[in-house]
Amino acid sequence: MDTKTILKSGGILRVTDTYLDISFEKERFSLSTAIFGGGFKKINHAVNQKLTVFYPSPEKFPGGSVSEYLRLSLIDHGYAPEKSSSLLTAAKMEWHSHKTFCCHDLLLDAVTTGGVEKTAARAGSAPLYEESSGKFAPVGTINIIITVNGSLPEWTMVRSLISITEGKTAALQDLGIADVNTGAVATGTCTDGITLICDPNGPVYTDAGTFSVLGALLAQAAYQTVFDCLETYDQPWNQSPLISTPAPVDLDLLKPSLS
Repeated sequence: MDTKTILKSGGILRVTDTYLDISFEKERFSLSTAIFGGGFKKINHAVNQKLTVFYPSPEKFPGGSVSEYLRLSLIDHGYAPEKSSSLLTAAKMEWHSHKTFCCHDLLLDAVTTGGVEKTAARAGSAPLYEESSGKFAPVGTINIIITVNGSLPEWTMVRSLISITEGKTAALQDLGIADVNTGAVATGTCTDGITLICDPNGPVYTDAGTFSVLGALLAQAAYQTVFDCLETYDQPWNQSPLISTPAPVDLDLLKPSLS
């Protein structure tokens, strides 16, 4: 699989078996939770990389870390790492959801991959692992990339992540997805990622709250693409015979393995 789609908000979406990428001829400004290229950054490529081999710990990744693995993957794809960001997922690229949203002159495209079968979690629940000496338990995820044809100040981009997250959480609630440990309504998975991209030369938007047009579109984009990823495809999350909500985990039993 290797497809290309011109996005209405700008850029080209490329989807392959092992990664998807939104590329821009001119630099865009991004805010991302990505392990590589995260934070605020000027980019030409926003990548969602599929993990094709399971590695038991970060130091087992090619290059000795997750970040270095993603950097090497960008080079393999022909992208300059210094102008790229990269999320990481185990989701199937062909099961991504792409949707376009608009209101008057404001346009945005959302591209999402997702899976919650073993990792759905409710914020505020007890932890299941502890990071120690750089070791942790990276597991399945919902990754959302949204590109906007407007220019957003940095503080507006930060506020935008809240609206995107609220849209994602609303989708999980409406699907009835439960925290795999407690059975309570899930708010996400334990490793969700977001990359938000704006056009520094576009019209300026400053209000990203969910009552505003920008905030409403961001939340709708997250809601609808997450809903698609978890429900629309031929084997949605709740139709797999391998899936069941496990019994609650006794955190005291995990302590020896975390020491």
